Amino acid sequence: MTLMELQAWVRRFDEERGWDEVDPAHIALHLMEELGEIARETLRLKAYKDGEASLAGEMADLLILLAKLANTVGVDLERSVSEKMQANEARFPLELSRQAIERYRKRKAGG
Repeated sequence: MTLMELQAWVRRFDEERGWDEVDPAHIALHLMEELGEIARETLRLKAYKDGEASLAGEMADLLILLAKLANTVGVDLERSVSEKMQANEARFPLELSRQAIERYRKRKAGG
């Protein structure tokens, strides 16, 4: 599924239920709540290693809400993501990024 298809599905789903009238600020609050749930599930995975976690479902909720917010404020996610990917390629050159991750690994390992 493309981001465009996701936005179309969310738009139809919301319009059928009248949920397309929800204020963008309320959608943003729901996004923050879902992000908190993702953080909690990620911590559970780290702490319990083999524990059951609903991380995939929480990530899906976040993406759906992001598409909902994009629809509400008129953002084409597919175009925006494509533009941001190009900008990130220029902003984070490969060699400098590899050097940065090596420094991160050393700090993480305590060295």
